[in-house]
Amino acid sequence: METLMSEPVQAIVAINVLLCLSLLFPFVTGVWSLGLPGFMAVGAYAGGWLTQSAGWPVWAALIASAACGALSTLPFGLLALRIRGIYLAIATLAAAELILLFFSHFKPTGAVMGLTGMPFLDPRWIVAMAAAAFAFSGWLYCTRLGKAMQAAGSDPVVAACHGLNVPVLQLSALALGGAFAGLAGGCFAHFYSFIAPNNFGFHRTVDILMFLVIGGFTPVGAAVGSVVLTLVPQFVSELERWAPALYGAIALAMAAFMPAGLVPKNRFAPIFRRLRPAPAPRTAIAPPAVRQGGADA
Repeated sequence: METLMSEPVQAIVAINVLLCLSLLFPFVTGVWSLGLPGFMAVGAYAGGWLTQSAGWPVWAALIASAACGALSTLPFGLLALRIRGIYLAIATLAAAELILLFFSHFKPTGAVMGLTGMPFLDPRWIVAMAAAAFAFSGWLYCTRLGKAMQAAGSDPVVAACHGLNVPVLQLSALALGGAFAGLAGGCFAHFYSFIAPNNFGFHRTVDILMFLVIGGFTPVGAAVGSVVLTLVPQFVSELERWAPALYGAIALAMAAFMPAGLVPKNRFAPIFRRLRPAPAPRTAIAPPAVRQGGADA
């Protein structure tokens, strides 16, 4: 139990929640982007350089990390307007690799040797930011904008016929995901005080995508999948080296028995219907009385 409550575990869980939320909204809107490592790297290097070289306070650098992560989605957004499906996933993955290649040769941020010397960020702040991001995501998911994003991801043609601006919704979802990924990168850089290009490889996308698929494509599912699958290897230290195989076995079991994830989209709908106040009974309206004057006349 002490291991589960240690500061490194808290920080890892909170960062994984942020990363899982960063994948949620693009996927819900129908944008299959695998550029998560690139967004995270942009946020990590931007925030780390601002505190290490420019002398910015940590809170300002984290805001800049989220902003840089959101801005880095603009090229991905242009791709989303032109290609879709597996071609978009391959293109965004290639773009993320280009970002990592850039940082591998960019000397002001340490190139392949990495960047070090960032001030330490207390894990409690990382957990608080992850909780705030989760609360915001849950609120947004239930708003009209969130419903519009879900409609655009379900059938963009029908959504456009109903007056929804699908490209704007997809760009907004990508920007939100980039902001969450950039914030996660900034928290990662300031917790470990060291970052290198190999911290943002494709394996990170695979793990986070596994968390999201197993948890479910909802904010609650993203949080549950991140927390559960991050903590499972912590129960037995020997399981940590087998974590990828363990995730694969869990994913196969979920695909067979719970394909919608641990927390599917409509899991809480019956609870919300019960909590909703019952509508007032309708009163019967008596038909108007028939005038007898005409008959008498």
